[in-house]
Amino acid sequence: TVAGAVLAGRVPLRRALSVLPIGVAMGFTVMLMPFVYEKWAVYTLLLLVGALSGYFVVPMNALLQHRGHVLLSAGHSIAVQNFNEQLNILLMLAIYSLLLWLQLPINAIIIIFGTLVAALMLVIMMWNRRNQLENPGLIAMIGQHGHGQALKQH
Repeated sequence: TVAGAVLAGRVPLRRALSVLPIGVAMGFTVMLMPFVYEKWAVYTLLLLVGALSGYFVVPMNALLQHRGHVLLSAGHSIAVQNFNEQLNILLMLAIYSLLLWLQLPINAIIIIFGTLVAALMLVIMMWNRRNQLENPGLIAMIGQHGHGQALKQH
């Protein structure tokens, strides 16, 4: 994760959305786990998933915090982000618990999780593409200064 995060530090804020395909790759990489048995391959796969996640999360967090700062304030943005992250962790734990209660094999759960990650990332990419077509100036808004600026435009 650290290696991916360090590499992600080179992604400028305006290009943060360019890492969305990494999320899809991360989902597909996770789906390889049930097929790996050699110790070296397991470690390699875990390192790869970690690197992909670090490379993905850093620009997404930077963009999310920047956008929150523009719309609200840095403190409010971080509070909303943390609330949503914790809520999603609880949701994922509930789903995982349900799948275990249904006695699904762990390999099936891993495939479901990887498929869910890849599919949701593809949906987000399509949503982002549609938003950019409907509002061509969205990318130009990345990098605005001061909190509350986006609200004052209306």
